[in-house]
Amino acid sequence: MSYHHIRLLIDSSRKSGLSGVPASLLHLREEVGLSGNAWESLGADWQALGALWLQAEMAIATSGRHDLSFTQIRKSTLPDSWKEWMNAKLMKTAAQRPPKSFGKALTDYLKSLPSTKSEGRDTVMMEVWCRPGVTGIIGLLLCLYWQADYPGAGNDWKANIKRVEHIYNAILVQSNM
Repeated sequence: MSYHHIRLLIDSSRKSGLSGVPASLLHLREEVGLSGNAWESLGADWQALGALWLQAEMAIATSGRHDLSFTQIRKSTLPDSWKEWMNAKLMKTAAQRPPKSFGKALTDYLKSLPSTKSEGRDTVMMEVWCRPGVTGIIGLLLCLYWQADYPGAGNDWKANIKRVEHIYNAILVQSNM
């Protein structure tokens, strides 16, 4: 998808949110900041990241990977609040928002991932969350949306946007190989 096409997607969806979200994830649009007030208020970088997520989601949709099991989630190294959200979504229940300390936990987690660095780009497909659906890459958006909600997240949030952008771009590169 070209930059021009992404801009058109964003411009046409400013009022309603990101368009083209898979039907299986439509119910999460507002919860992860892809529609409503958050879509408007988080700005152009957020909207561009949402459009990039959609491309990556579509690229890995044919990977044959399914939702994580409860055991896989529990054994993963994901931040606890993200694990709790995944479990809640699998059980089709409401999830609680994370504590204020989540922002730092997210930043530490993203910094530790090889796939957020240029030399580790080819490892992205091995990440436990590198899959479509509710236990997949949409969780990265959710975590950033949570982090944006806390005062003082500014610089970390902006750096984490870049880290997640790098991840989504790596998915696009790897899925085309």
